[in-house]
Amino acid sequence: MKKKRHFNKKLLLPLSVFAIVLAALIAMKITENGTFTVLDYSQSEPEIATYKHFFFAKRKLDSLDENAKACIQNEKKKVVAIKSGIVNFTTKDVSENTIYTTTNNEEGYLNGNYGSDGLYITTSSDGKKVLFMMSGVQGWVDVDDINLLFYDPSYNLSSYSRADDSLVHQVCLDVLNNSTIYYSIGKAPDFLKQDKTYYSYDGHYFYEDFQTMSADVRNESTANAVNEEPYYNFYQYVPHRTLTSLDQASYDEYLYRIAGIDSTAQTYPCSENESVLYDSAPLFYAQQDEVYVNASMMFSLGCNESGYGKSQYAIEQHNIFGHAAYDENPDQATMYADLADCIHQHAYYFIQQSYANPTDWRYHGSWFGDKESGINVQYASDPYWGEKAASIYYSLDQGHDFQNLPIKTLKCTETLDVKSKDGTTLYSYEKGDIASFSIIKETSDGYEVMLEAPTKNNTIDTTTPYNKNMRGTIVLEH
Repeated sequence: MKKKRHFNKKLLLPLSVFAIVLAALIAMKITENGTFTVLDYSQSEPEIATYKHFFFAKRKLDSLDENAKACIQNEKKKVVAIKSGIVNFTTKDVSENTIYTTTNNEEGYLNGNYGSDGLYITTSSDGKKVLFMMSGVQGWVDVDDINLLFYDPSYNLSSYSRADDSLVHQVCLDVLNNSTIYYSIGKAPDFLKQDKTYYSYDGHYFYEDFQTMSADVRNESTANAVNEEPYYNFYQYVPHRTLTSLDQASYDEYLYRIAGIDSTAQTYPCSENESVLYDSAPLFYAQQDEVYVNASMMFSLGCNESGYGKSQYAIEQHNIFGHAAYDENPDQATMYADLADCIHQHAYYFIQQSYANPTDWRYHGSWFGDKESGINVQYASDPYWGEKAASIYYSLDQGHDFQNLPIKTLKCTETLDVKSKDGTTLYSYEKGDIASFSIIKETSDGYEVMLEAPTKNNTIDTTTPYNKNMRGTIVLEH
């Protein structure tokens, strides 16, 4: 009779440990995603360590001193992460845009030749995308589309200042060459002081120190901003569903004051004192009366897009809004029968049917806005297009609409429904959205507001004529 074999239980534990270790080693090997070198330029010997997993390289980077001039390079010597600093978007020709994905998983785009610097926040766990903030939006961009730079006080970065009563934005067009432009975008908030530089990549919270701002944004905080409550520039956030209080003579007076324009352009190129916008005020007011779209906002946008009515598209194609003049091929710009046709198409099709239509994919609010909310999100690759239009509106307005058009702008802390008088929800803003309203009157629990789009039978219907009775209600938390 054969003896029964017995398994040596003493071998079980070592074999189990070996299997676990082997499995871990195999897992580590197959999950390698590159070669990542951690560098600290604060040290005499910058190279600290090299890893095959970005995750471990990032952990090492995060463990370094907060003020370390440290980064991670991949195998191509491309910097893919830094302790803190700047995202440089000026990496492509002006005809090519950069695509990003917002933190809400929506695709956006911008052109780095109109706004160079964004704030670096972090890098994705695989080292392939960078989270940035610029013009209000936070988005993920491919590391190969941008360059990361350490903060350097010699850079003329995007910043704000106060000049008398005006808020001035310095926009960086090229970080490395310190190319900038300046413009006044609206009335300066009281908390900003004269002769000081303030940093902000959302235009709502302002900081006296770049690194303090950077740390706050990374920590999802505004604790160290100079203002406790967010600032919203009236001229960026007034909805198109308002009626300007300016008289028609103001438009020609503005053109003369800004550019010495006193005649209508007939041919391109035109004389310095000529513009197709001269004597055009009645056309804008006609569309304000017909479509209920703010005439001064349309005029301001026309000035911005057409170089004050002097561009070739404006003169030869009667296109003052840049319709279909896409970055990659601006010569596709739409040809209109005349200026009246162009302004009508803009008011009715571009505003009512699209950018002021909550059921349209382009809708992010009917205000000029920025890359977080408003028309700027989808209308233009220039991240500061909304500010530029607002700047012209501010200069044109001279405070009239600012005083006469009450608005309410807020960041939604929960879903905010816009309802009809009988309580039917017409459209909504989600938690985290910026929402801005033209206020009719305050109610016990919120406001009566002008709707963004016309309705019929308690449903948005953009074929229905808009009028002063297109009103809804919002209820706000107290």
